[in-house]
Amino acid sequence: MRKTTKKKIAPIVMTVLVLLYIVPLIVMVLGLMGLLGRDEGVAVMFPLLCWLIVGGAVVIGILKALRQRLREIDGGEEDEAAKY
Repeated sequence: MRKTTKKKIAPIVMTVLVLLYIVPLIVMVLGLMGLLGRDEGVAVMFPLLCWLIVGGAVVIGILKALRQRLREIDGGEEDEAAKY
């Protein structure tokens, strides 16, 4: 196994763990919104929408961070911070 492949394992594992936590929450919120329907008031739907937006932002952010970290590892920048 190459040296860079070993360094990629931790970011990928952490990303998968975060996604395993967030994605079911998003699915649960979508299910609640479907069960409640349009008859419910804004007081019920607004927090669910906020939770959905925040969860989606976390998923997008974690995937972008993973992509950036993998590019850093491929570019040999993973040890740059250790110099300082």
